[in-house]
Amino acid sequence: MKKRTLIIILALILFPNLTAKAAGVTFETEIDETIGIIESYRGDFVRISGEALTYGGLDDVTVQVGEAPIYNLVTGLPATVRSLKPGTEARSAYFMQAGKHPQAVAIWLNPSHEDAAVFSTTVSDNIYYGPDYTVFLSADGRYRITLTVDTFIYVPGYGEVYPEDVVPGQEFFVWVDMITASSPALVYPSKVVCICQLQ
Repeated sequence: MKKRTLIIILALILFPNLTAKAAGVTFETEIDETIGIIESYRGDFVRISGEALTYGGLDDVTVQVGEAPIYNLVTGLPATVRSLKPGTEARSAYFMQAGKHPQAVAIWLNPSHEDAAVFSTTVSDNIYYGPDYTVFLSADGRYRITLTVDTFIYVPGYGEVYPEDVVPGQEFFVWVDMITASSPALVYPSKVVCICQLQ
């Protein structure tokens, strides 16, 4: 058994509910989301018609793409604006701008594809910060997720961050690298993308 794995297991046993304050990047997690079908993509704007996933979201929304990253959730790879074709299933996280179209934070293609090794989760306050890693329980209690310095943790509009920057309340899309059949399932992602907006 590797030394790092042993340290993580001991930390979870000894400090199952330890919460510490993370330093570094501050995020605003109050953003809106819509999932549906792309109706059109013109200029820098994509229209998605479907269902709002948040209280302030819109069932039919036109968002400005800008610098928002686009991902294919089936492959886990970045996609280009050429992938924003009418008829494609998409999910967009965005924030409202006064007097302007909503600004996309990120766009995901094929978000409900059954073969996609990806799921979304929210960080609970059951979180532990160790040296070079963070372990947290998902808000629904289904997953205990370990992020290490080898995990690619990406925040749209900011870039890559570190495990200690993760705090309760943040929502992530998680690319599963390894998951167990235990309860809660132990998850060791290769990549996570934060669905959030910088303050």
